[in-house]
Amino acid sequence: MFQRIFSWLWPMVETHANGKFGRLEVRWENGRKVLNSTHGNQSFGALHRVWQQTFVHLGLKDGPPGSVLLLGLGGGSVPYILREELGLTMPITAIELDPVMLALAREHFDLGRHTELEVITGDATIQLHALKARFDLVIVDLFDDLDLARGVDSRGFVHGLRDRCAPEGIVCFNTVAYDEASEMRCKAVKAHAERVFHAVEELVLEDVNKVFIFR
Repeated sequence: MFQRIFSWLWPMVETHANGKFGRLEVRWENGRKVLNSTHGNQSFGALHRVWQQTFVHLGLKDGPPGSVLLLGLGGGSVPYILREELGLTMPITAIELDPVMLALAREHFDLGRHTELEVITGDATIQLHALKARFDLVIVDLFDDLDLARGVDSRGFVHGLRDRCAPEGIVCFNTVAYDEASEMRCKAVKAHAERVFHAVEELVLEDVNKVFIFR
């Protein structure tokens, strides 16, 4: 309670750990517990708002998908929004590379509360091609701290997303553009998608996030 109250004045650190890509920190900000990496929010802060706004834009509450593939689980913002905020019950398959991130999600954000959630530990850029099922909604949230994870801006990865997407499905791909190099990687994602999907839409959220919607 002390940490929650005083977090409205100053962020209060609860715990930290060394993840696969550097320091991870669970802390209280403005009365809410969040999971941060060194330079970016990984769950329940700005990233949480990005997915809230994206799902409102898609109208998921009134037209929920039958199945979801989540690449990059983090602390569990996406399952929380789908289950707790929107009240949706479709099965979710999530892939997370960092076991430390996953442990923090379970211990500090009660990830285990969510039913119909299958978690696969591994590299999403590899596991994507190993999966056989197709999904109505594919969510891509793969970062190394503030930068896109290696390989996700490649043509092969975007082709893999198309293969995992149901015929009438949607892919939501979160990117961050905060300098010239990251902006170029965002443009590469969009350019590859425009070659393999019928339509590509771009949402600019939280100043630096660009969420591409592929149909």
